[in-house]
Amino acid sequence: MSQESTQFKNLNNLLEKDPIIAAPMAGITTRSYRKILRKFTDGLIFTEMVSVEGLKREINKTIEYIKLSEKDHPIMIQLFGYSEKSFSEAIKICEDYSTSSGFDINMGCPVKKVLKTGGGSNLLKDLNQVKKIFRHARKQTDKTLTAKIRLGWDKNSYVYKDILQLAHDEGLDGLIIHARTKSDMFSGEMDYISLENAAKMSPIPIICNGNITDVSSYKKIMSTGVKAGMIGRAIMHSPWIFKAIRENKDPKYLLSSKEIYALLMEFKEYEMEERGDNYLNILKKYAVFFSKNLSNAANFRKKIYSVSDEKEMLKTIENFFCNNSAL
Repeated sequence: MSQESTQFKNLNNLLEKDPIIAAPMAGITTRSYRKILRKFTDGLIFTEMVSVEGLKREINKTIEYIKLSEKDHPIMIQLFGYSEKSFSEAIKICEDYSTSSGFDINMGCPVKKVLKTGGGSNLLKDLNQVKKIFRHARKQTDKTLTAKIRLGWDKNSYVYKDILQLAHDEGLDGLIIHARTKSDMFSGEMDYISLENAAKMSPIPIICNGNITDVSSYKKIMSTGVKAGMIGRAIMHSPWIFKAIRENKDPKYLLSSKEIYALLMEFKEYEMEERGDNYLNILKKYAVFFSKNLSNAANFRKKIYSVSDEKEMLKTIENFFCNNSAL
């Protein structure tokens, strides 16, 4: 069997085993939060976006993003940037500092911070550079290599078919498609027809990112013929969504409020290991996320945002999740 077909087989096997994936999310798929995600999924998880320029310079803060634990696997590191040489050097640095399952190239992020680097969605307008990045990255690693894209910059410039062809020609193992354009940002209906077209024409696995919030939305995406569904924003307030989808249940009602409280306290311990006493704001953020579908959530949010004392904050969280009281 050729190296190429072996690579595709390995990714296919992973997706067949668990076709629900945790998306790369800045400030969310951190080391500590990935431990929470691992309580509900054995499938593929992605790190936060990591700058190839920061890795190339071996900046300590950037290197921290790629330090992995045993429980992280299977996990892929997502990289963003513009220079093909920087991607190559960044992958080499990753191989020195971590043991990921592979690498993903971000070509879909629409936020200004990433666009300023020339990377993210900007690459949708520069297919020659896309080809260079794919080629240099593939030469640097035999591990699983994917790219995450959008359909195009706007509805008048769809390029997903061209990028899919480049991905296959340059030996990538799969393509992740957010079925919107850069101009759409995160709003509006996804283009399911284009997603289905990509799945039908692709010789490599297609993964769909976006709009998975429950069982029905997951099934709608999988009905297009893609190999897997990647969950993004929903993992912020419902990390248990993986278990809910597998069990065909509504994630809103999968865990009791007391079970959610226990999860938050476990997360607190992980954050304290990472940040020491600086964990409070992060815990507060997730307490608000996790309160989303519970009664009195609005009152809780108002209360928790007004609290700065550690003991009072922890008591407020306990009162809400254990006694359903925000006061």
